[in-house]
Amino acid sequence: MRRLAAALVLAALVAAGCSSDDDSTQAASSTSTTTGTTTTELTAPAGDAFYQPPDPLPPGKPGDVIWAGTVTAPEGTRAWRILYRSTTVKGDPTAVSALLFAPATPPAGGGGPTPILAYAHGTTGLGDRCAPSKQYVEDPARGEASGITRGLLDKYVVVATDYAGLGTPGVHPYAVGLSEGRDVLDSIRAAQRFSGDNDLGATARSTSVVWGHSQGGGAALLTAELAPTYAPDANLAGAVAGAPASELKLLGTALRTSPFFGYIFMAAAGFHAAYPELDESAIFTPDGIAAVEKAADSCSSEIVNGYRGKDPNLYMKADPGTTEPFASVLEENSPGVRATKVPVFMYHGEADEQIPVIASKLVLDRYCRNGTTAYRKTYPGATHTGVIPLALAEIESYIADRVAGKPAPTSCT
Repeated sequence: MRRLAAALVLAALVAAGCSSDDDSTQAASSTSTTTGTTTTELTAPAGDAFYQPPDPLPPGKPGDVIWAGTVTAPEGTRAWRILYRSTTVKGDPTAVSALLFAPATPPAGGGGPTPILAYAHGTTGLGDRCAPSKQYVEDPARGEASGITRGLLDKYVVVATDYAGLGTPGVHPYAVGLSEGRDVLDSIRAAQRFSGDNDLGATARSTSVVWGHSQGGGAALLTAELAPTYAPDANLAGAVAGAPASELKLLGTALRTSPFFGYIFMAAAGFHAAYPELDESAIFTPDGIAAVEKAADSCSSEIVNGYRGKDPNLYMKADPGTTEPFASVLEENSPGVRATKVPVFMYHGEADEQIPVIASKLVLDRYCRNGTTAYRKTYPGATHTGVIPLALAEIESYIADRVAGKPAPTSCT
């Protein structure tokens, strides 16, 4: 569940050069947020203060943009960092940050609005410094945003959420799909509303698609499941999920003997952030609780490397997948639990070293049973991130077909 492979860095963008906009423009940048008949214009603070929302949040609804500021844009595009409203799993309002990209000139087409691609990033960690938008501002060729290809940037308004708690206050609810799905859907709403004010080509009528890998793959599937009820106005037409974080009750067991054992502490910190009533001492030893607390403010490589090869029995005394209420919460946040009218495409490398390939097969089986239009393709010999360049042509084709309204393929018989 690490960041996307370096093979997907926007080499073409970096080689072509970037615009001269930079983070120093943010202090003077602003955007309008309209709710009902009230319009509030807020100026985006510079630097890390960008991630500190007004307290209390201004009146608004999920998807309203709080503020925005221009950032370095790949050639041929415009780019912003935005702060927008979303909702926690408890139903409380929260602020989430994201990157927003748009073609410098809206792509020619049939005269309709520019479609929106929501990008759900993979694991970067839980510490604020791990937020993909922060990494992008520091170096546009670094981090998760570099996985968005030029072919996608030319055709879509692209919005890439950080998810709640990454950069913004609080602990990131890592692997909590019900939180991540809301964040993605509200990022689409934010792109609709911001785009309309700034003539980016997208509107409230824009069709949207979500793509994510690993953590982002799980988030993409929950986005598809939540869309019909939480955000029908997002106009979500499809979801692409690579090596999705799924079957969470079983994944914890697999990670105990994996080089990626540290992900368990990250997930525990994320679920505790979303569900503070969960008693961690029922699962973890004192050393384990200390590891969870450390994970809450660390990037993924630090935790994975720090606990690789450690004896899991020193840290864990029970299996959350078979211990209530943990098991029920994990199940509730696993993809495939809810049927959806949004078609999904899952791709997975058969040599995935982080998320067993059987996990996406189990999700497919769930979807086939509940009537979801689900398509799955595996790639022999492909690793967790090595599968991305192999699947990229089909990913882009699937996205384009959903935007065009073509019938979606299925693996269900």
